[in-house]
Amino acid sequence: ISERNYSWLLQALLSILSNQTLLASIRQQAGLQMKNLLNRNSFWSSLDKSSKGFIEKGLLDTLGCEQWRPSTAALCIQTLAVTELPTNEWPDLLQVLVENIISQTKPDSVIGASIETIGYICSAVQHPCIEESINQILTAIMFCIKLERGSSTIKS
Repeated sequence: ISERNYSWLLQALLSILSNQTLLASIRQQAGLQMKNLLNRNSFWSSLDKSSKGFIEKGLLDTLGCEQWRPSTAALCIQTLAVTELPTNEWPDLLQVLVENIISQTKPDSVIGASIETIGYICSAVQHPCIEESINQILTAIMFCIKLERGSSTIKS
């Protein structure tokens, strides 16, 4: 892999991961390969802002579309958050995840995947940005505890 085709490969893997008509095993493998590629920080940092934004949005849009755990989209987001949050490169990430959780219009699968993602991020990112967002994160957790929809996906 080279920097020239890194963006294309990430977009291709994202397309496979988000395609709900494909077999789950194929989608899951695409997500794991994507996570491994995202760990190549030198390549990720060389991408232009537009390409990064496309991948980040695509991963957020994929949350809740997987029927397996751990969510590979969540793991990909966690991998990016380790480098992006401390440098303020993805400043609205936690806010988007919290909004997914407290929104009255999101399906249970998106809520559950967003909670899972926040958990991965909190366990991996050791930076004051997590502490600064702790009230939002706790509000989202309390919302789920009080949630009357009763989905086992959310409460487990």
